[in-house]
Amino acid sequence: MRITFRNQLATLKKLLTCFDAASKAQKISCLKNFHGLPLVLNKDLIIYLDTLLFVIAYPDHPASYALAEKEIRRVSRFLQMTDLKKHPYLVNSGMPFTKTKTRFTHDAIRWLMTHPDCRVTLDSFKDASLLLNDVLKITLPTLERSETTAGSSNTELMDSLRVPQASRLRFLVDEFARLDHQPYTKDLLFERLSPVVCITPRNKTFSIAYNRLSTIQPYLHHDLLKKIEPDSILESPVPRHINLSNIEKLKTIMVIKNALALTARETDPCTYMDEDSLRVYTLERGISVAIFGMIPSRQLPLESYVGYTAFKNGLPVSYGGAWVFGKRANFGINIFKPYRNGESAYLMAQLLRVYRHVFNLSYFEVEPYQYGLDNPDGIASGAFWFYYRFGFRPLDEKLKTLARNEAEKIKARKGYKSSVTVLTKFTWSNIALSLGQKIPPNLPDIIVKVTRMIEKTFKSNRLLAETQCRKLFLEKTKINVSVNHDENQVLTEVALWAESMKIKSPAKLELMTKMINAKPKDVYVYHELVLKFYNE
Repeated sequence: MRITFRNQLATLKKLLTCFDAASKAQKISCLKNFHGLPLVLNKDLIIYLDTLLFVIAYPDHPASYALAEKEIRRVSRFLQMTDLKKHPYLVNSGMPFTKTKTRFTHDAIRWLMTHPDCRVTLDSFKDASLLLNDVLKITLPTLERSETTAGSSNTELMDSLRVPQASRLRFLVDEFARLDHQPYTKDLLFERLSPVVCITPRNKTFSIAYNRLSTIQPYLHHDLLKKIEPDSILESPVPRHINLSNIEKLKTIMVIKNALALTARETDPCTYMDEDSLRVYTLERGISVAIFGMIPSRQLPLESYVGYTAFKNGLPVSYGGAWVFGKRANFGINIFKPYRNGESAYLMAQLLRVYRHVFNLSYFEVEPYQYGLDNPDGIASGAFWFYYRFGFRPLDEKLKTLARNEAEKIKARKGYKSSVTVLTKFTWSNIALSLGQKIPPNLPDIIVKVTRMIEKTFKSNRLLAETQCRKLFLEKTKINVSVNHDENQVLTEVALWAESMKIKSPAKLELMTKMINAKPKDVYVYHELVLKFYNE
């Protein structure tokens, strides 16, 4: 049979998850064949690059690893020399020298505008529910605010204000920066204005293929771990996080942020990262995990939203986070497209292992979106069973029984698969993995008590409730030092918590006092205080 790009691509894709001696040799031969074939700009090239990235993440031989790297360099040179404007389907592919068009938050765009490897411009306003007039009448110098009353379109308004075309994104970013002291108001207005930006790479570095951490030597696979024992992995202690030099730290942060920007995604811990909280753990089989908290102005009340990026042989393969409170956490995992046929279960086990040991957790909960709610891919892939095999069970008792019955059918009947109807039913409940004897306290339970207290004691007057609870807390704890803006917010949250739960123990009140200072500064110290609070 004649060797063509398409039939070699089909062969390589079939070989990706095969690690026997014959498959290794065939994989190397296939990669060598590619080098002699001309590259053509079509959708097969996107699939080819994804396939090469999988080879690098899960290599089985130094030769296949080296050949895959060589082919990525060839693809990159080819794209650099091609007029990509004629190929709009490459937009948002993340391939070298291709553009990304999407919406981001104000803070994410502001960071991208300082990026050395890409240029960001305003593309359009799409599906906006707010006009620029509505925003600028708040932010413009008072002498210019009359310009916002003429009913102009966004473009006409910027024309009237004599903002050059090339400077319009900078203009928007600067005007919204005036609202930095009201971050959530700023976010709401920016989201409703709905600006779409275009990111143009300056070099090959800003691409999925080259966005990676340095590795001394890749981990070579002899197999793929598809069947694992989660308990043994979760119980295994994690090594101490590595000491990063300033250069390594900045590089890691850049790769983490690039990984989402290049896939037109965004998470709060990534955008609002507290860089001092970054920790990187080197684990087995070429995996490393970076975790990080958020800056004070973006932290959640009482709980800690701790994000992560997982790397395989230096490549970012997964992202997500955990909402940590006491010994429990809500958990979310997302695996980047090129790596979804790899060791997904093992990767999740390693992520949960890190969170379990760093934060001393005994309970993980997953929300239905992860396995199908408003997520057709989750239903189609039967993602619920991925979690079920791991040990997660529905919180709803009827669904727990349904899942057990379905699991028995799958085991007993060859080829049996749960119907879409059944898989959709599972999304009616969260699922949880319990590693302890008791279910730890839940943050929503505190919130319910706070709301009831405000209604009953303060006649639903929230301003009065905050003022009075703060006063009572200060009297009980005898805090006589001033608190800054960030600590002041935590003080209010802790005071409401203490009064709604009728906390009188001096030891617990002392721990809550320490939380006020710790939460804005150190996510790890704060979490230790919460654990001690519940152990008192």
